[in-house]
Amino acid sequence: MNWREKLWEQKWVTALLPNYMKPLEEPALMNQHTKEFVYEAEEFISDLAALSELPRMNRTFKRNVHGYAYKIKIKPKKLHIELSDTSKSPSQIKKKVFITVFRKNIKMENGFGKTVESTIYYQMNNQTHVRNIRRHPYFLSLFHHMHRLDLSLSGESLQEFDRQPDSVVESDNKEQQLSADENQKDHVGSLEDSMSHTISAYPDLDDDIQKKTKRMHTELQRCFEEFHLLDIEEKHHIRRMIQHDLPNLLLTYHSLSNEQKQIKKLELLRALDNMISFLKEQAGDLQATRLDRMNHLLRLSDIRYSNQSVHDKNEP
Repeated sequence: MNWREKLWEQKWVTALLPNYMKPLEEPALMNQHTKEFVYEAEEFISDLAALSELPRMNRTFKRNVHGYAYKIKIKPKKLHIELSDTSKSPSQIKKKVFITVFRKNIKMENGFGKTVESTIYYQMNNQTHVRNIRRHPYFLSLFHHMHRLDLSLSGESLQEFDRQPDSVVESDNKEQQLSADENQKDHVGSLEDSMSHTISAYPDLDDDIQKKTKRMHTELQRCFEEFHLLDIEEKHHIRRMIQHDLPNLLLTYHSLSNEQKQIKKLELLRALDNMISFLKEQAGDLQATRLDRMNHLLRLSDIRYSNQSVHDKNEP
């Protein structure tokens, strides 16, 4: 964070800033609709990052889904994304988001392409408001995904970036470090709420299915214990599973006739088993990471203090 941004952090300075530099602090926007709005944008950017075999330079990509409209412009020097609510959006507060960043090889700041624009426009009380979202916890993940897209366009490995825990990524990009703990708690709380809601929404489902969803909930809670150690893609997969794939799967199954449910029950159980296995694998990896850390701390303690103990005994 440079001196100018440090100055902007001071409360008395905020009132003097132009509206497009003032940080977003509108509570009415902090809801599930905004989370969904951002999530679908993440999916879009992630999909583009994965299409390394297709030409993407000097092109504009668009997607419309669930009442949200997205546009991504890819240029040799900059990346630009636009997010907006359409008339079909479930959100009562219509909004537009504009983010522009330099490609990392053109102008870099703290390991990421320097941000040129990061503004949100929203309608409230028949007025249009504009604020800055650069360090807002709801929108931080967009900058991570744009960085992944930049790496993909440059032919760099996404796997290496994804394997970095959040603490490493955020230490490189110190602008995001301020909101890291709050953002982490928000993600875990959102996942827990989504899972609990999904389970309670279908109390009349078959006992076998309910047992599977409860088992999934148990494995998810095991992941929560060290959720910050998961890499970006692993968190993304878990969010997609809990907040989208599982609810959509159960909703569609619940809408079937009794005869159709009998036909599809085994397939549904297999799909739930696959989800459980994925969560169990993630939880197991986290457990192994904790064990590795424990072994490392024991070795470190042995090196630091066992020699000291011997030295003390030898002193007259």
